[in-house]
Amino acid sequence: MCNNIIVLSFFIFLKVFTVLLFPIIIFILRKKDYSKILILINIVLLIFFITCNIFNINSCVYNSNINGIKRVNNKNSINLYNKMHPTIDNSVSYDITPEKKFKTYTGRDLYYFNQNKDYMKDAYYICNGKKYYINTFGSSITSFSIAISTLYDKTISPLEVFNNYKEDYIDICSGNISIEKVYNSVMKRYGALTLTQINKSQIISSLQNDGLIIVELEGNENSKLTCDYNNIVIYGIDLSGKYMIADPALPNSSFVCPYSSEAYGNVIDSNNMNKSFTLDEIDNEAVRYYLVKKV
Repeated sequence: MCNNIIVLSFFIFLKVFTVLLFPIIIFILRKKDYSKILILINIVLLIFFITCNIFNINSCVYNSNINGIKRVNNKNSINLYNKMHPTIDNSVSYDITPEKKFKTYTGRDLYYFNQNKDYMKDAYYICNGKKYYINTFGSSITSFSIAISTLYDKTISPLEVFNNYKEDYIDICSGNISIEKVYNSVMKRYGALTLTQINKSQIISSLQNDGLIIVELEGNENSKLTCDYNNIVIYGIDLSGKYMIADPALPNSSFVCPYSSEAYGNVIDSNNMNKSFTLDEIDNEAVRYYLVKKV
């Protein structure tokens, strides 16, 4: 666990010193008797950083870079997220092509959308004169879009679901978008869906019966899936009995949870979609389980 931003800053300095400054010092002092000791120290430091980055041994070491510092400095506030986007307005089309490289338990193509990809990261709406970006709060929208697109076997983009939701609920400026409200909005347009809150013991049978599970998550000190709040989709079970998940907020690169988050110091791995998780690992962060099924 990282303690504070000073630790991250220290490791950034140590990395720069090891990779850039130390070799220069060694070159200047190469004729000194102790130059071999300096070379050995530099090699040890390089091995240390490489090992930590490969195996995520220490999240501070793993994420000690400028992006990590920037994330820690910025509180998890929707308004502050504007700093991470360009000031130029970008028009965003509904014509989004989902990834379809995963299969559900019953063999369906999983329609996967990631709200951090270029096609969604600059989508926003305006409340009280301020821009609110969908990828700061939209995992409920995007996870539902993944589920219904998969079940209908057609692309229903998160932006389409989002804009329908805006038409139906004027309280969207509160930033509180619930799964139940998203479901009601979708039912008005498409129908033939059920949304049922279930417990973890029903997950396997739900997947076997062609359902998908949306899981509301809340971060904690042992989090692997979210820093604060997120919604994921459980869509399958691998040969070892672990669960495969679709994370609509999966980061483009692994990062340490920022200082203001519930899971501060934990690393959220950008490779989570290629992993599988035990029920205990998921349940550690789960708040609610919802079965989405076509009828």
